[in-house]
Amino acid sequence: MRMRAQLLALALAAGITMSAGGVASAGVGEGDHFVELDVAKSATGKKFKLKDEAGNWVLFTFGASWCKPCGKELPAWNKLAARYKGKVKFLAVNINNELEDGKKFVAKLKLGNMSVVYLPDDKSSAMDSYDPDHMPSTFVIDPNGIIRLVHYGYEKGDEKKLAAKLDALVK
Repeated sequence: MRMRAQLLALALAAGITMSAGGVASAGVGEGDHFVELDVAKSATGKKFKLKDEAGNWVLFTFGASWCKPCGKELPAWNKLAARYKGKVKFLAVNINNELEDGKKFVAKLKLGNMSVVYLPDDKSSAMDSYDPDHMPSTFVIDPNGIIRLVHYGYEKGDEKKLAAKLDALVK
């Protein structure tokens, strides 16, 4: 037990978090360059790359059909997306392993102001980098590809907090 405590202390000092299973993971955070969504596909089935959004502000959030807060967060972000049209691209990243489950979930939410991509959790190494153990997980990247904001979870009223932060960032 003493050895595990020492490993945890070393990991925390190095900026690495430990999951309940004891496996260390270094999540992408504010100030880091984004990690490409390696196997993402658009709703039409075309490859999607974050790098193609260079020069733009992008907000992307990881969600799935089994995530109850995601079903509340995505409609809230969809409303914000209308407000930031032309300033920030809003992207819903569905991580369901079964594509049809993801498509049904997204269709039910009617996300007309957001782009949707599908990134199956079990096929993506990028998921390890973003460490979305906290669902939903939202990231905002600046036009240079640097993560400027990370937001975990969703509670009613978060959209107002996010809007205030976006206003400060996007100016």
